[in-house]
Amino acid sequence: MPILVASSAPIEQSPWEWPQRLIEMPLVTFTDPAGVATLLTDWERGWVVQPGAKGLDMPSYAFTKDESPGIDGHEVRQVRAEGKTITLPVAFWANDSRAAYMTRRRALIRSLNPKRGQGTLTLTEPDGGQRSIGVRYTDGMEGDESRDAAGARWCITALVFDVASPYWTGGEVTTEWKNGTGGDFFPFLPLVVGDSQVLGSVTVDNDGDDDAFPVWTIQGPATAITLTNTTTGQTLALTRTITGADTIVIDTRERRQTALLNGVTNLWPDLSDDSSLWPLETGINDLSLTVAGSTTDTSVRMTYQPRYLAA
Repeated sequence: MPILVASSAPIEQSPWEWPQRLIEMPLVTFTDPAGVATLLTDWERGWVVQPGAKGLDMPSYAFTKDESPGIDGHEVRQVRAEGKTITLPVAFWANDSRAAYMTRRRALIRSLNPKRGQGTLTLTEPDGGQRSIGVRYTDGMEGDESRDAAGARWCITALVFDVASPYWTGGEVTTEWKNGTGGDFFPFLPLVVGDSQVLGSVTVDNDGDDDAFPVWTIQGPATAITLTNTTTGQTLALTRTITGADTIVIDTRERRQTALLNGVTNLWPDLSDDSSLWPLETGINDLSLTVAGSTTDTSVRMTYQPRYLAA
């Protein structure tokens, strides 16, 4: 098998020094829609992502512009991050047999099938930090059997993935506020709690590079919910009487927006006309939460994933 290098530049390290070099690089994992994970940086088991990966950082942007006769330049009306592609030069092999290599190759091809749905690329840094992005395979495994691309028990290729949403996401951030029996509201936040409502101001720090859209889960009882981002001036208000056995989930994520009672009943008509399924801006967000008709069993939970422009 040839030396696994994707570039024609001189090699500064001999092949037996590569494992030590790989220890310092992030682990790259592809997980298919069924949850089958393939670690593409596993030298001991015959996988390595080679130099030359592309598309791991910022997307390109589309500008909507207005131009006026007789006025130089233009006015930018809207900025939108576009989808992109990610290219991963990958080598894989099997030291024991041609049969083992073909089993590995066929399993990867099956896992990459984009008709099965969206997969996930995850980069794990040496310190344990992770960022993930949704992808679909587009090309790279068509079968190049030329002398420098494949052999009886090895293959070098570049996997290309379509990325519909250009943001990498971090781990889920979940915070729950609950009315305590002593009048406290947990976790330890400066909220004033009355007998019939949860009312207070909280601060949320979104450390992502762009807006993050939360999923709200309200456990009853309650008669009305008002969730306000005072930083942006946007409010989400819903009026519906629910019991302690009921749960409302409001999903503000783009292209998924729903408001459901117990996972079945559509609560869209119960939202006020001026409601906005608002996001958390980058940085500090001051929020105001009100749940009328609440008891000590009532809770409000917010879950979101920070979105990043780079892996």
